[in-house]
Amino acid sequence: MKAILRSFLFSLLIVFSFTAAQAQPLLPEVTIASNNGINFLSWSCQYDGIRSIAVQRSPDSVFNWTVIGFVNNIKKGPQAYIDGHPRPGKNFYRLEIVFNSDLHWFSNTVQLFIDSSALQNQPVLPPNDSLQHNVAALLKSGVMATAGPNDSVAVKVSIPETKDAQAFSFPRSQYVFTNPFTGHINVELGALGGHKYSLEFFNDKNKMVLEIPRISEPTVIIDKRNFQRKGLYKFQLYKDKELMETGYVTLY
Repeated sequence: MKAILRSFLFSLLIVFSFTAAQAQPLLPEVTIASNNGINFLSWSCQYDGIRSIAVQRSPDSVFNWTVIGFVNNIKKGPQAYIDGHPRPGKNFYRLEIVFNSDLHWFSNTVQLFIDSSALQNQPVLPPNDSLQHNVAALLKSGVMATAGPNDSVAVKVSIPETKDAQAFSFPRSQYVFTNPFTGHINVELGALGGHKYSLEFFNDKNKMVLEIPRISEPTVIIDKRNFQRKGLYKFQLYKDKELMETGYVTLY
């Protein structure tokens, strides 16, 4: 099966129908739809001077809000985000918009319920960071445009299969992740608290390609040029020489 996955590109076709009122509402309003366990948020941005737009998800809409990714295209006009790895049950979403003036506010909260059977039928997808990289290109080309009450939004994403299908079983890390604006790797540990952290990266042949034996700052940016090529890399984060987390990052 893995040999088959390595040998071809697959196209993921997602079609969502919107009413006229739902078609790309202006911020802070966001609309959402789902297909085969893949959640799709869309809206239109009418503002200049935005620094970042983070997508947050929660199982209860009150607590446990977690940043699951960032919007790549933050220019005025149509914007979107695909969550290819929602959790079974209730998924609440909202956007945190930060302006260059340091003003920040939240969008409205939207909800989708995902049945576990939908996730079982879901095609194999790369991490959300990779999905956003493809979606940004589609939005730039105008594929997302809608004009009437019976129109459909068709998003076709061509994604190269990874050589390590196991990667898709790991959610996005809150500590080590790809910066969607620069492509570099962000390491955000919060307060170090006197603990010793180290980090190792491995290629698809499980060969170590980069080691950081001591992380001395709570926030570190790892230049993507330290890696041999674009693609998927496994990392292992250690705290006081004990394995704290294993995950994956995508370099593009």
